[in-house]
Amino acid sequence: MDNKENKENIEDNLDMVNYIMLSRIYDVLVLIANKIVGSDDVAKLVNYHDQGYILGPMPSYKAEEDSSDPA
Repeated sequence: MDNKENKENIEDNLDMVNYIMLSRIYDVLVLIANKIVGSDDVAKLVNYHDQGYILGPMPSYKAEEDSSDPA
């Protein structure tokens, strides 16, 4: 397998690469959280994630008002 073939293979699977990297980050954060807040709270959080919940603020966007517009 040459470099060009390997590069094309990775580019074809970017979704999987992103999933794996995010999963690894999540795993490390769970380990850190276990040490800081304890395994009970982490287990509750993981359970919420399994149910499809995200425990954070809802995404929002507030456009800046343009004060130079006389309308």
